[in-house]
Amino acid sequence: MKYIDQSWIKPLYLGSIFLGAGGGGKPDNILLLCQKIFSKVLTVPLLDIEELAEDKVYAATGLVGSPEVVDDFFCTGQESLEALNRLSKSINSPLAGLFTLECAGVNILYPLCVAGLAKLPLINGDCIGRAFPELQMTTFHLNNQALRPFVFSNTEKKVYEFDDKDNFMLELNIRHILSQVDNIGFFATCPTKGKELQKILIPHTFTLAYEIGRVFTTYTSYEDMLYNLIKTTRNSIYGACIELFIGTVQQIENIEHKHWQAIYLKGIKDYQEETLQILTQNENLIAYKNNKLAAMVPDLISMIDIDTLKPINNNTISPGMNIAVLGTPAPLVWKTKDALNIVGPQCFGYKSPYKSLEELYFNYYY
Repeated sequence: MKYIDQSWIKPLYLGSIFLGAGGGGKPDNILLLCQKIFSKVLTVPLLDIEELAEDKVYAATGLVGSPEVVDDFFCTGQESLEALNRLSKSINSPLAGLFTLECAGVNILYPLCVAGLAKLPLINGDCIGRAFPELQMTTFHLNNQALRPFVFSNTEKKVYEFDDKDNFMLELNIRHILSQVDNIGFFATCPTKGKELQKILIPHTFTLAYEIGRVFTTYTSYEDMLYNLIKTTRNSIYGACIELFIGTVQQIENIEHKHWQAIYLKGIKDYQEETLQILTQNENLIAYKNNKLAAMVPDLISMIDIDTLKPINNNTISPGMNIAVLGTPAPLVWKTKDALNIVGPQCFGYKSPYKSLEELYFNYYY
């Protein structure tokens, strides 16, 4: 068993942005909350999936709603405690620990704060391995498991409980309620025994976020940073990241009728006279280099500010920034036919079939 202390917070923050692949919300305020909570010499046990008690019940907690709202609301961590208590009463069982649905963005740091306040261990794994915008885009859904009961409280402390058997209907019902007040909520869901979680969760994503974040706090040159990011991701359940492009942001364009946003970059350094276009829907979903496919969802497309050597998300990008764009293979669980029906490019309105980074850059990976 590992223990998370204050020294983990900044690396987790940076790793969460990288794994957010452009989305996942802006976790700046939650970083401050985490630093405040952990300044009291607090530690949170981190359980590897193999350490879960088979017959004890664990639950997911986190934030749901609009990524743009998250940094405007100052969370305390208490918001999810009422939802967790209501969930525990609903299933008539105590909770032995917590996990996050997505190990990226705000949903790395916020569940950690809740675990600290609830004095419960956190599980070293999640249900997505990156950021995705909808609740059915999880390994629970992939394993034909409903996210039920789903309890959440809004910013006015009103608590709702859903017991939908259909995850798509659950997503629809929750978004309807969220839109009525501030478009943000704090949830508890997926009470599951350890034996079943061992089959569902993507393992070791929490420690991977930490190790990725440590790279950004350790190295002061882009070349050293890139080398160590490649080394860190290669030794994970993902796969080695690859540099796709380095360029200057020229324009950010909303494509209203398609619900897309496009980020245009002009190449610098080794990429002069080249261009890159990234299509986003909160997260970075598809990249074209010189009008040819360069990467696509579910693989991760992450951005690094060349001037600060820190990862950035789409809430902070602006014209004139010099950024490096990296691709990272998604965990294998997302590359099956069934999984691509949940998280593949067609789920975002893109008609062309998925091509993996390993296929696009065969000589690099093999």
